[in-house]
Amino acid sequence: MMSILFRISLFILIFTQQAYSLDQNISDRITLNPEEPTINKWTTCYPDCLSNTHIFLELSNDKKPFIEIFDSKGDTYDDYLISSDYEGDDFEVVYTSHNPLGEISKIIFKSDKENRFLELIIQSNDDVKIEIDLKNLLSEEDIFGLGGIYNGTWLVSLDEQGSENISSLRQVNAKQGSWVGARTRFWSFLISPVKNNLLIDEIDGSESRFRLTSEAASGLHQFRLYFGPLNTAELSELDPQLRQLMYSALWDWLRQLCFLIEWIFISLLNLVGDEGIAILLLACVLKIMIFPLNRIAEKWQDDVNSIQSDLQPQIDEIKSMLSGEEANHRIMQLYQDKNVSPFYSVKSLFGFLIQIPIFIAVFDVLGESIYLLEKSFFFIDDLSKPDQWLSFPIIIPFFGSSFNLLPLCMMIISLLSAFLYTDQNLTRDLLQNQKRKLYYMSILFFLLLFTFPSGMVLYWTTSNLLQLIQMQIKKALQ
Repeated sequence: MMSILFRISLFILIFTQQAYSLDQNISDRITLNPEEPTINKWTTCYPDCLSNTHIFLELSNDKKPFIEIFDSKGDTYDDYLISSDYEGDDFEVVYTSHNPLGEISKIIFKSDKENRFLELIIQSNDDVKIEIDLKNLLSEEDIFGLGGIYNGTWLVSLDEQGSENISSLRQVNAKQGSWVGARTRFWSFLISPVKNNLLIDEIDGSESRFRLTSEAASGLHQFRLYFGPLNTAELSELDPQLRQLMYSALWDWLRQLCFLIEWIFISLLNLVGDEGIAILLLACVLKIMIFPLNRIAEKWQDDVNSIQSDLQPQIDEIKSMLSGEEANHRIMQLYQDKNVSPFYSVKSLFGFLIQIPIFIAVFDVLGESIYLLEKSFFFIDDLSKPDQWLSFPIIIPFFGSSFNLLPLCMMIISLLSAFLYTDQNLTRDLLQNQKRKLYYMSILFFLLLFTFPSGMVLYWTTSNLLQLIQMQIKKALQ
């Protein structure tokens, strides 16, 4: 008899615990507070939570709520009756208020079987307020120097027109179907009004916090919440507007170039299965693709060098004999006699500028690519960070606490290219002057890119090596 009672008691206890767990867990990744309508914990993964090599990020309510719901007076309640049930393929947790005089009568959290979004429904005939506070919750970078542009959290809003950084704004109006929230380099937390408009105010970019007010149009306030990685394919599948988060700081035509380069990179990655090798191949593929542009740039540079070699000795002679207005007049007359524009050297600048969009697009793609997060390649532990080949016992301003080997390799290749550089169209003095500029440029790029993510520097190093090989082949053919 005691054994039967024990088994019955054990069964009741297990059933009670399962029911309690069911009330709290709206999915395998989201845990709700059993007493008040607050998310206790939300976990997201990349590429997915089933993979053995997944990367995960967790929003936790241990120290402070990262999302809170208030009525129009700014009050919050903790007196709710909680229940849970399936509605078709969706699973929902319902908080029903015990207070008949309260403005908010019911709060519902609903999740579909694919966990694509968390749906939030609030029943209230008055306005409701939702406060989002993500300070120190979204994973941030800690890169020194110029690579520090990837550090921090940004408050953003996005719609069909594009994405906007709202960290420094006082208030923003959000329409139905638009999104507002916060993002870091690789992760984002966003909320979207489904049938109602929002006013976003109390914006504090430094604290990664803002409050939104939903107008009471029909007594039903409905939202979609997204927490997950910044990945173009996934965001486009979830909602085309979320794609606006990618490369949002660029002009639209440049963003389209980024998407093209990203597609090439992912195709190469799927082909070889290694991120580092995919970057090497990307440098090769883009070198082939922009070869016609390089040929145009080289031809323009050769034209400028030829004109400069012809004119410079005569210009130097005029300057040695004359000065001031008379020297300028004679030089302008020389340009006219040679039928050359005084601005002929700008032609070489245009040759350089036509390659700049490719340079910017590649760096943005590799800089924002979550595919590189925690991926190693030879001596590089993480392609999304500086390679940190050697650690220092102290922190050096601008350079950080480690020595990065890859930027040094990049500079050595660039210096070797400058040393081997030749041009038959240049005089000896002009050639030495051109080499000097290339030396300075190599050192400058070493300083600028020293703390940039190693994936970006790996691409630039490979591109410089390919340029050196191309230059030596051209020299051999001549």
